[in-house]
Amino acid sequence: MRRDCCFLLVLFLALPAFAAQTTVSFDAFLPNPGEYIEDTSLADGAATFINTWYEAWGAWYWAGFAFSTVSNTTDGTYLNQYAAAEARTNAYAVGYDDGWHDAPEILFDLPVAPKSVCVNNTTYASATIRNGSAFSRAFTNGDFFVLTLTALDLDGYVVAVTNHYLADYRTEVPFIQTNWMDLDLTWMPPDVVSLVGTLTTSDVGINGPNTPMYFALADFTYAYADASGGIAASNPAICCWADGWTNYVPGPNVDLPWQTPSNALGAAQGSLDGLGATNGIVSLGDGGRITLTFPVPIRDGPGNDFAIFENAFDDTFLELAFVEVSSDGTNFVRFPNHCLETNWIDTYTRTNASDPTAYGGLAGKHPQGFGTPFDLRLLAGTPGLDVRRVSHLRLVDITGDGSVQDDYGNPIYDPCPTWGSGGFDLDAVGVLNPRIEISTMPGVPAPALPGFQPFLEYKAGIGDADWTTNAPPQGTPGFFRWRLIKE
Repeated sequence: MRRDCCFLLVLFLALPAFAAQTTVSFDAFLPNPGEYIEDTSLADGAATFINTWYEAWGAWYWAGFAFSTVSNTTDGTYLNQYAAAEARTNAYAVGYDDGWHDAPEILFDLPVAPKSVCVNNTTYASATIRNGSAFSRAFTNGDFFVLTLTALDLDGYVVAVTNHYLADYRTEVPFIQTNWMDLDLTWMPPDVVSLVGTLTTSDVGINGPNTPMYFALADFTYAYADASGGIAASNPAICCWADGWTNYVPGPNVDLPWQTPSNALGAAQGSLDGLGATNGIVSLGDGGRITLTFPVPIRDGPGNDFAIFENAFDDTFLELAFVEVSSDGTNFVRFPNHCLETNWIDTYTRTNASDPTAYGGLAGKHPQGFGTPFDLRLLAGTPGLDVRRVSHLRLVDITGDGSVQDDYGNPIYDPCPTWGSGGFDLDAVGVLNPRIEISTMPGVPAPALPGFQPFLEYKAGIGDADWTTNAPPQGTPGFFRWRLIKE
């Protein structure tokens, strides 16, 4: 971090708020008008639009998303299935919800905060709704065609749903949408890892929907969580804290008072006794690193699994670090990360301020007393990593001058240069989901977790209402369980 903090805080109050975000683009894949791609998924930044390309009856077909620069707004037949009902100058996606394969889905490499999306009918769908076809009748009173966007989190839970009518004949003034329309998604939570588009029509036959199940989608815009979602140091869900360190390698711009790695052990210090305090943090310096260990391994459980505490005084001056985990202490896996900030954040002039919504998958997004949460579910299935037993966590400072890149090749900017306590200032790491080893064998020691008292509980029959702490010797017929209660 920097010195002369009181002076800089006066400047912070006058800085405007920034709203970082990025818009998905397919223009690099479709540089010319009249083109389309129907046989592959496409990714831009952390977002991947999923395409299903399959063979049936001796031919190839697609579902999910295709991608297009077709601008034919007059041909209302199947041969023009890749055209939106209104032409665009940039490439867009066409969703096809065929009912037999996975619905059109946008997958994200890490949780995002959706901001907006532009939607429309396709020429094929809108013309069929208006005029009918050999397979579908024209819409009449009471008919509708609706797009549903469903957002899911890492655990697969639905966290947001919205409906948008592409055609609605239930009102006195029926309509068919043929212009692009922006949908506000800022109300969705910032933990979306999947956004699924499904279609519902009132024109259904014995074989399913008669309406062509297509929609057009463009300019999906997203950012990341702001600083409001940090884990408080006092949160009772924190079960334990890092209790060991190794491989502390400070980078440049760290004075000796801030080179005490043991300061990162134990509970987060919160306010750290005011500005410039050294008693509760260890600074990494430019590009420095430290590895932490824990009284028990961290496991992938429900929700976030651990939180990393820095000592930022507010969310306009955020010093960042990569987060890496290991289940053997040797092979480390880095959390996916993304930076939307495009400008240098000059510590001296303060012509730009940190914006937490610009950063995904990086530690240091929250002010002191609040930790940046991480969920090991993001890394599930990574070769060489057991997310059920993470024993080591490594933090690597990011030199914020743009020389360090995120996972997508974007430069990462945070306040630079810093001095004295330069770089990421680590306060603590709290564990939300510890792995507790419990044996079913009698006589095996009770599970242990610092700050918790183990109690053996018993009931004679599985249908009995209550457990009792007056447990007989293990091995007695009946049922036993261990309960850990915070001291």
